[in-house]
Amino acid sequence: MPSLWQRIQASSFARNLLSLSGAALLNRIISLATLGWAARRLGPDGYGLLGFGLYVTAYASILLSPGLTTWGVRAIAKDRASAGRLLVIVNGTQLLLSLVGLAGVAIFALTSLGNPQERVVILLSALMLLVQALSADWVLNGLELARITAGFTVGVNLLSTLGLLLWVRDPGDLYHPPLLAFGAGLIGVSGAYWVLFRVLHVHPEWPTAAQVKEALLASVPLGVMMAIVIVLHYANGLIVRGFLGEHELGVYRSAHSLVELASAVPTVLAGAFFPRLARTVVGAPDQAAREARIFARVHIVPGALIAAMMLCEPESIIGVVYGAKYAAAIPLVRLMAPAVLFNYAICGYTNCLISYGRDRVMLAVVLVSTVVSVGGGLLLVPRLGAAGAALAIAFVDLSGWLVSLPAYRKAIGSLQLTAWIAPLLGALVVAAVTLGLKSLQVPWPLRIPVACACYLPFAWHAFREVLAPAR
Repeated sequence: MPSLWQRIQASSFARNLLSLSGAALLNRIISLATLGWAARRLGPDGYGLLGFGLYVTAYASILLSPGLTTWGVRAIAKDRASAGRLLVIVNGTQLLLSLVGLAGVAIFALTSLGNPQERVVILLSALMLLVQALSADWVLNGLELARITAGFTVGVNLLSTLGLLLWVRDPGDLYHPPLLAFGAGLIGVSGAYWVLFRVLHVHPEWPTAAQVKEALLASVPLGVMMAIVIVLHYANGLIVRGFLGEHELGVYRSAHSLVELASAVPTVLAGAFFPRLARTVVGAPDQAAREARIFARVHIVPGALIAAMMLCEPESIIGVVYGAKYAAAIPLVRLMAPAVLFNYAICGYTNCLISYGRDRVMLAVVLVSTVVSVGGGLLLVPRLGAAGAALAIAFVDLSGWLVSLPAYRKAIGSLQLTAWIAPLLGALVVAAVTLGLKSLQVPWPLRIPVACACYLPFAWHAFREVLAPAR
């Protein structure tokens, strides 16, 4: 019987997933260091101001028709020869729209904000619209080369972190983080184009007007869905800022950034599964149904572990990453823990639906989630402060996941509820071990690794099917 390593070596998909996961773990470590350094040096007020710039830029990115790149990944996965033409269609369209977004941000900053610092931070943050518009990572993902994208991301994060360590020392360095993010983003974009043009020999092709029209129309459902996702994702940060000010936004953002970091892993998993699933849906529907089930299961496993640690170890996490100034974020992290689990679940389920072309179903999912997010924030923040925003976040993905279930069952044939058993049992074991070690006053550098090690058998139970040959 072949060993585990031999089975991994024999599976190109397993090698791809392993390399992506390793890069994702390294990126998360780097990002945690970056978050902690900037937050500690700038303080809650400065960190909140940077968050305000990030949220305004995110809303402006809606103008870039965000569904184009997701549609492009699916289109390239089905026809790799179209990569050069789709690159011109998608990035050309997004570049033009990014200029509109920059103009909109400038008008907002100059007419609606009286604080000069706010104006400058928002204008500098909006430069990332250009990076987003020019990014070619989606092309590499469509070619099932997401590991290259992951490698560039690690390099860019390292450069950005080095810049922060050298260039962000006190609250007076408020303008440096967005400038560093823009510079590092341009380096990553240049690297992706070099790989496409010089290594993979992808040649840009000028599309016809009909092809451009077809792409824009086909991406509309995804574009609307992604736009609403952006609205619901950042709405509570803007609500906190509007009702409570930038200091409270800094505290809220410190907790929410941890949720965002944890929720970035499904993007990596989608980079490994999504293109292959979109391809097999067309040519091998039976295999696609099997892989969709694996896709959902593999998402829930890391989500359950991270949620358990956020629920049981918020003091250690906030203390290590942010320091004593952010102690008020500890209960927020605990309140947001369920959001991580259901974020992984909804990503696993909805990406399967998108692979099957069920784009319109997603509109119902994100509309319900938006109502819960925005409505919950507006209702709870004035009454409970930042804790109200955290509660709203905790229920957003749960509501969206519940809405997705009927369409998922129809497309895949099963709700995959048995996929939850092993991860939830493992999470209970991790929680019990953590609380037991806490009662024995075991320090966190030993306590957390021991608790996570107890989860390995449950993770293996869910991931082993990735190595099984296709039936």
